[in-house]
Amino acid sequence: MRADPIRAPFRRARVAVTTTFAVHAVVAGSLGPWIPRLKARSDLDPAGLGLALTGFAAGLVVGTRLAAPAMRRVGGRTTVRAGVPLLAAAFALLPFARGLPSLFAAFSALGLVSGLLDVAMNAEAVDVERRYGRRVMSAMHGTWSVSMLGGAALASVSVAAGLDIAVYFAAVAVLLVAASLPILRWLLSPLEVRDEFTADEVTPDRGGRVPRVALLCLIAFVAFMTEGIAAEWSAVYLNESVGTTVGTAGLGVVSFAAGMAISRFVIDRALDRFEASVVVRLGEGVGAIALGTALVVNTAWVSIPAFFLLGLGIGPAVPLAFRAAGRLSLDGARSGLGIVLTAGYVGSILGPIAVGFTADRYGYRAAFVIPVFACVIVAAVAGAVRESGRTTPTTRSA
Repeated sequence: MRADPIRAPFRRARVAVTTTFAVHAVVAGSLGPWIPRLKARSDLDPAGLGLALTGFAAGLVVGTRLAAPAMRRVGGRTTVRAGVPLLAAAFALLPFARGLPSLFAAFSALGLVSGLLDVAMNAEAVDVERRYGRRVMSAMHGTWSVSMLGGAALASVSVAAGLDIAVYFAAVAVLLVAASLPILRWLLSPLEVRDEFTADEVTPDRGGRVPRVALLCLIAFVAFMTEGIAAEWSAVYLNESVGTTVGTAGLGVVSFAAGMAISRFVIDRALDRFEASVVVRLGEGVGAIALGTALVVNTAWVSIPAFFLLGLGIGPAVPLAFRAAGRLSLDGARSGLGIVLTAGYVGSILGPIAVGFTADRYGYRAAFVIPVFACVIVAAVAGAVRESGRTTPTTRSA
């Protein structure tokens, strides 16, 4: 069967954007296992490491705010193509930071480029999806989840094998750039969107009592918060509250990530039959019930599957919120994607902090009520992700 020459550029563009998601995720996943080594090389105490990592968080937030001006100036395609090697360079230079000031600066630079690229690649995903005529956003986020796990696994093996940190970071950076840059040429140059506002098929935010963009920001904030809590605290909860071994406790993170990846790969097809807000409400309900049951029963054989169901349930919320934000016009000049992604990153920072303080005062079971209520909140405002119409192809076969 001969390939459709009209639709072929859109298929290639889909591969290019998906590749960007994968590169971004491999870098994100590779950081965690090397953090203890970075801490030791800079001779930091826990407080100093926390301050250095604050630089990364601050950089992420600033990067998401700089993305829109960058895309208005040079276009989304150029921003992505420049952002990938810049991200790799910032990643490769991280091991050369010694001491708190330089490590803070290095993390800030890495976070800034990561946040900027995150907005740009999601804006390109929205545009490719609209022009390609198929829902592909959630699958791209699924690729991000799987690639992050792959990056974390590769880094963990390298740390265990005693590989030099500078060699690992440089090798990964070179490989990511070499593998991705040829593919990034497939981004939609003739149809390039010059900022994060994706052209002609958008919905004005007519507000009402609560502007739709505010509800999407709330969804992103709470969803990212839940993801951050599960990723950073699930193992601690299983070990110190449920009483599992340290090795078994790690299964909480793995099961959560697996559930989230699975949901994101299947949700695009499910939306052909079910409305987006219904999918989000159902998923968040499943997540709240599963985690709430685990808190009551408080055993490993319930808690670990509960984290899988939590990931499975909340997985669709972020890509569907980004899709809706990318098609939402705030002022006729930009979409809501940048501000929604910024809200998400703020949630990912504050959520784990809130759990830490709550657990210190009331215990881990009380602290994990926070993500249960978070699921309820997203379910309550899920109408904000409702699609105004079906995604239809913009090109036809000859």
